[in-house]
This record gives sequence, structure tokens and C-alpha cells, in this order.
Amino acid sequence: MIQGQRAMPILSVRDVEKSTDFFTQGLGFHLAGQWKDDDGSISFAIVVMDHLTIGLSRDKDAVGSSKNWAAYFYVADIDAFAAQIQGNGILLHRDLVNQVYGCRDLEVADIDGHILCFGQDMSPSEKGPGL
Repeated sequence: MIQGQRAMPILSVRDVEKSTDFFTQGLGFHLAGQWKDDDGSISFAIVVMDHLTIGLSRDKDAVGSSKNWAAYFYVADIDAFAAQIQGNGILLHRDLVNQVYGCRDLEVADIDGHILCFGQDMSPSEKGPGL
């Protein structure tokens, strides 16, 4: 029996509401759910784009790494994705590059500094993207 269904990286963010806006309005995700503390402030949200899921967890001291990827996401058409997000005002942290590992990808930094890489597997196998 296959058990793995989906992965959900959890990003620590200073402001869940602003981060949700970045992912939904900028990157094309949609809000799947959010949870509030007793005082009514949003402490956690889940954003989704097709099979990609990200959790956004409030941490007032959150600081992303500018050196390492927080996550790598495979998309069907990286050039169309790049045009879409740039049309939404998102600046690329690194422009599109054809990589030696067979993917064409770009990097985006979210508002907390997390580096997110989005890529297209240029030679997909039956095992799935990147394999």
C-alpha cells in the first residue's frame, strides 16, 4: 500500500495574514484554511496550489535563510509560472536557469526571507518529477 500522499512544509512567518497575501496574491496559491488564537489573531494558515501545500505558522522572530532553500516545488510550466508571478509584482530572487540536474527553475524570497525554488523537470520519468 502506498502511504505517502502529500508533503506540507511549514514556514515560520512573522505575520500570517501578510504571508498569506504574498502566497495567494503573488504566487497564485489559495487559502485553504486558517486558525486563530483566543485573542482573534491568526496564528496558522494553509495555502494550496493544486498539489502544493504550505503551512504558515506565526513566529514573531521568524527569519528565513538567504542561503538555503526552504522548499523546492515542481510546476508543470515554469516559464508560464514565472510570467504569472512577475505579472503579480513578485521579484525573482534568482532568474530562470537550466540546471545541470535536469530542471529549469527560479527562486523567490518570501516576505520573511525564506528562499523558495520553483522548477520544472525537463526530463520527467515515470517515477515522478526530479527522480
